[in-house]
Amino acid sequence: MASAGSGDMSRLQGVLKWSVEQQQQEREQNGSEPAEEMSAERREFLQAALADLQSAPSDVDVMKANLESVYKVVKSVGESSSSEDVESIVEQGADALEQLTDFCEGIDNANDMIPLGGFPVVESALLTNKSSLQCNALQLFGTLCQNNPRCQQYTISSNLLPKFLHVLDSSEHAGVRTKALFATSCLVKDFDPAQAAFAEARGYEILRRCLSSGLEKVTIKASFLVANLVTHSPANGDLVLSSGVLRQLLDLLSSERSVSLEHVARTVCCLMEQHEGCQMECQQRSGVLIPAIRQHVSALKSTGDDAVQDEIEHLQNLVTRLS
Repeated sequence: MASAGSGDMSRLQGVLKWSVEQQQQEREQNGSEPAEEMSAERREFLQAALADLQSAPSDVDVMKANLESVYKVVKSVGESSSSEDVESIVEQGADALEQLTDFCEGIDNANDMIPLGGFPVVESALLTNKSSLQCNALQLFGTLCQNNPRCQQYTISSNLLPKFLHVLDSSEHAGVRTKALFATSCLVKDFDPAQAAFAEARGYEILRRCLSSGLEKVTIKASFLVANLVTHSPANGDLVLSSGVLRQLLDLLSSERSVSLEHVARTVCCLMEQHEGCQMECQQRSGVLIPAIRQHVSALKSTGDDAVQDEIEHLQNLVTRLS
């Protein structure tokens, strides 16, 4: 585990001593006046600063304290009968999870969550019915797994993916679903064991339902995840086809525009490029898709809104590829 101790202080003191010696050598070489001897007041200040550093809690100490806080909050949520008390308690737990997320941006601290027993504690927050705890727990899980094979493997071994997917598929809170997609995406990205587990847990069918949710952020993140899965392994395109994910993407493009289609169009272009079966499916529906997409483009242009320019460009790129 990463921690601060006497060895770290010795190194810090050594660096300070080396820095002073270097400055003295430079003055001698340049013929500068010798440095004045450090005053007693200045020396006392530096010694106090070093003592403060030495006594400061390590990252691991702070993480332990936050995990203990989350554990107590989850336990209290189940026991408290007052709604006001519960909200106050939940806020404390959400803050603790947020602090843990900040610490776990660093891969060493993220990996320390395993021996600290942090994963089951965070899971307990996810399994409450409090959206702020769920959101922050999912954000933390995503941060732990992001580009971190050790935490990705531990998350799979802990059977957490089905729980992410259950929340993603069943929550009535849009923010929770969005965070569940974030955690799932970080877990499966460029990690074959997680992608296999995702397919086994019927993750593609859940993605199809996400794409039909009418929730813009959920649709965008689901589109990104589809593109990432197929870019990593074009063979995943078979699952995109068999699960109806591609069909749902094309339905979004050929129906009345209810969400931004920028990322939907980008994902369909990616699928056509990476997977022959997806390309054939899109070509078969081009007679319906091209007029519908052109209608979307015309409507977007008529708004005169610069914010939709990227969406227009991606839709036009898709028309070119379909033509």
